[in-house]
Amino acid sequence: MFTSADLQNMRIAQNEHMQDICNILARTAGTLNEYNEQDAPTYATRSISACGLDMKSGAERNNASNTVVNYDAVLRLPLSTKIDETDRIEVTARYAEYPDTLTFEIVSPIQRGPSGIRVLLRKIVT
Repeated sequence: MFTSADLQNMRIAQNEHMQDICNILARTAGTLNEYNEQDAPTYATRSISACGLDMKSGAERNNASNTVVNYDAVLRLPLSTKIDETDRIEVTARYAEYPDTLTFEIVSPIQRGPSGIRVLLRKIVT
């Protein structure tokens, strides 16, 4: 069993090892066009957060629906991050460098652990 001091130390260590910067993009529903069809949804920046991006692809089985989820990356976020499964993630800085922005969609339920949040991501090719 963790003590509150153990949890605090784990959270501090987790946050100190998040070396990337992410934009959390909140989904907004598309508007109706002149033909009464729904336009594509848009994504606006909800927040900017430190994060840890691990570009290892893989697959996990979702026990609830017994489906396999394929993903391109795993993202760690601080516990205080407000995030929803319909959001997108833009990684704007990797290791304090600013390469091309990487954009991902979330393909798993939000996984909250004792020291941070973990989500599985699929890269969006633009």
